[in-house]
Amino acid sequence: MSSSPDQIKEELLHIEIAVELDQGKSTNEVAEKFGIKLLVVKAIAKIIAADQPQTKTVKSRRFSEAEREVLVGRIEAGETVEDLGAEAGVTENTLRRWCKLRGITPPRILEQISIAEQREIRELLEEQVWQDIAQAYNVSRDAIEELKEPAHRQLDTETLSYLFELLREQPAAASKKLCGIAKEAGLDIPENAVSSYRKRLKSLNII
Repeated sequence: MSSSPDQIKEELLHIEIAVELDQGKSTNEVAEKFGIKLLVVKAIAKIIAADQPQTKTVKSRRFSEAEREVLVGRIEAGETVEDLGAEAGVTENTLRRWCKLRGITPPRILEQISIAEQREIRELLEEQVWQDIAQAYNVSRDAIEELKEPAHRQLDTETLSYLFELLREQPAAASKKLCGIAKEAGLDIPENAVSSYRKRLKSLNII
């Protein structure tokens, strides 16, 4: 069975991301360069790590005070201890100890946030910038990404119904093409809304 143009495009993008990561770029840098979610880049990074055989143990090295400050600063800015530890080659316990010495509490991941707080954060994300919310609730950047409202939720019922039928008829069509079809029908649908709704329908096995 041949791959669709969308699948081929996605595979090529994943290869480009993998190359950037192999060259030593951080997940944040790669996500910003390609304009995609940090979670997607991290998922690819984990796949790469799993595919690479661990032939030898990497010796731990001493980090300078300046390097420690940078790592703790990144944690304070919302990066998770787990991801940063894997990237920098330092244990989570060590990072937590450095944070404690500097009076920094590592941000919480999604599983550590109560349902009530998740609801509050989702509401606040509609009005405030995510950095302020992350700091106020002490949550990680990843958690904020997962709590953000999908773009298709901004569409009205009529537009969403039209997009539903469009994706049912052409599930593999490029988002740009579907936006063009919708525009001809008098509906202005952003590409990110098409992408997020496509993912939603795929997760429900509708398309």
